[in-house]
Amino acid sequence: MSNKKTKTVSATTVAVSNNSKILTLFAIACTGLVALVNELTQDKIKAQEQQQLLNTLHAIIEPSRYDNDIANDCISVSSPFLGTNDVKTAYVARKNNKIVALAMTSTAPNGYNGNIDFIVGINIDATISGVRILKHQETPGLGDKIEIAKHDWITKFNGKTLISNDDKRWSVVKDGGMFDQFTGATITPRAVVHGIKNTLSYFKNNQQSLLTQPNTCKLASPSGNIEKTSNVENTSHGNAQNTEVTNEH
Repeated sequence: MSNKKTKTVSATTVAVSNNSKILTLFAIACTGLVALVNELTQDKIKAQEQQQLLNTLHAIIEPSRYDNDIANDCISVSSPFLGTNDVKTAYVARKNNKIVALAMTSTAPNGYNGNIDFIVGINIDATISGVRILKHQETPGLGDKIEIAKHDWITKFNGKTLISNDDKRWSVVKDGGMFDQFTGATITPRAVVHGIKNTLSYFKNNQQSLLTQPNTCKLASPSGNIEKTSNVENTSHGNAQNTEVTNEH
């Protein structure tokens, strides 16, 4: 009876041991497969990120205006005027080795549902050549009109500049400014207007130092992707729980 029990326990132990070995081999195989797929797709992903970056830069700075590799010619900047304490990237457009514009990434921190990341093209004369939203979580159907795919509102900044740091025109119409708000949504456009104004103000106040900084893109990843995690042109909405209402203030 004892021998039979011993044999049963032994058989069970062997079975468990074999199953453990199989699971271990399976885990190793899966890990290797994932690593292989990642290696094979890495270059393709980088190429897609680079193309997305170029599409965005071309949308805010006309490609014929520069002759350098703008996606790999950039400087790193950091200031509360850019919405967060994070290091931001400014892409440099040059023609015949002379800087003609910067494309600065920035953040409007007071969106209805949080941060609104954007990139703004600024000419050397401190006029805006274009703006695009990179990432946001604003309410679909209301605040998401800041996207170029949903509305042309973001193009209203083209050609605008600041008369002074306290230029009263840089507000939504509801606040006495020159930029329209959206029906039922004032907080979102207000945040974007103020964010772009602050970014332009930062450029004007620091233009000389910005234009003489060394290229930091040479030291960065060759993918050149904006802010590393931004979804360029493919704007992220998130799952907004709140709804912008018509009595916003």
